[in-house]
Amino acid sequence: MAVTGEAELIANLTKLEKTEEKKARKATRDGAKVFQEKLKEVTPVAKSGDHSNMTPLAEHTKHGNLKTSDGDYSMDVGYDKAKGWIAHFPNAGTSKQHPQHFIEKARAQSKKEILAKYIEDLKV
Repeated sequence: MAVTGEAELIANLTKLEKTEEKKARKATRDGAKVFQEKLKEVTPVAKSGDHSNMTPLAEHTKHGNLKTSDGDYSMDVGYDKAKGWIAHFPNAGTSKQHPQHFIEKARAQSKKEILAKYIEDLKV
């Protein structure tokens, strides 16, 4: 790309900056979706059902809105308010149940896929 003047250079940099911001937003959203799907996949489902008479915990995964504070892009991924409070019991364990650490497993198992998605989305 040949740039002939200072104004053209600034216009091209501004255009590139807006394009990169859009790509960063897309990469963050795509990464959150990948983690949400992995979390849904590894969340244990009781064979006998639970005592809440609601759908299984895996059906209550969700992701929040894109946060862009201080130039950092992030999205919260977890469980909804209806059943999210109960997720820490099987994950961390109780006196009657061994910890399953499925949230940590989902994070570890999805890390490579999320990074690959970031690289794919952020290519110039």
